[in-house]
Amino acid sequence: MRNPQLEPDLEHGRRFIAHNSPAGRVIMCGITGSHFYGFPSPDSDLDLKGIHVAPTVSVLGLDQPPETFDRLEVFDGLECDYTSHEARKALSLLLRGNGNMLERILSPIQLYETPELLELQALARGAISKCFASHYRGFFKGMCREHGLAEEPRAKTLLYAYRVALTGIHLMRTGELVGDVAVTAPLYGFDSVADLAALKQAGTEYIALSAEENVRHRAGLGELESKLAAASDESRLPDSPPNLAECEAWLVALRRREL
Repeated sequence: MRNPQLEPDLEHGRRFIAHNSPAGRVIMCGITGSHFYGFPSPDSDLDLKGIHVAPTVSVLGLDQPPETFDRLEVFDGLECDYTSHEARKALSLLLRGNGNMLERILSPIQLYETPELLELQALARGAISKCFASHYRGFFKGMCREHGLAEEPRAKTLLYAYRVALTGIHLMRTGELVGDVAVTAPLYGFDSVADLAALKQAGTEYIALSAEENVRHRAGLGELESKLAAASDESRLPDSPPNLAECEAWLVALRRREL
């Protein structure tokens, strides 16, 4: 069960973006990170991941507008990590199987309710394919490596390893994106993740694990890797996104509306 005191401050995020907007119109911004994954701590930052559309006239000339906008700063006492991609770049990443883009679009925690958000969510669900498997397998291996190399093992990196693998397993098995480990961990036999999440939620963003806790919670990583590989290999999802033409038509229509 979620703790209301650990819910993200959406109004704070909106104020931050109002002061740090990319060139163009923001058409969506989802909350990702620990709040989306089900293990925020009291000092968790706001991970703001959005998509914006540049003015159409700016994409018609020789000089193309920047496709990525990044801001990381403490705003009114809360660290905000904001990244926004221009619509063309966002769709290109989605169609190449970028799980980060899929997650920002389908995050259940959204700052803005726009017509474009609903359209993008429909496109994102239609683009789910086996292409996303390499993202989740690569991300999982990277998090395991990062955790293993740390001088002091932390709950956060281990939780990220579990989270990304569980999200990938569920996506490959069902075609449904679920980021919250409180939902996915019990489904696939990793009930101990709840203890790890509770430790971080009651502590800080960088709370350390004791040697005993680290050994206990790392014990499931091998099985997790095997289940992720099997889910990828056995997935019945299409090999590639089947809605490329639909995504392109949506982008052209968006450009025309913005002209």
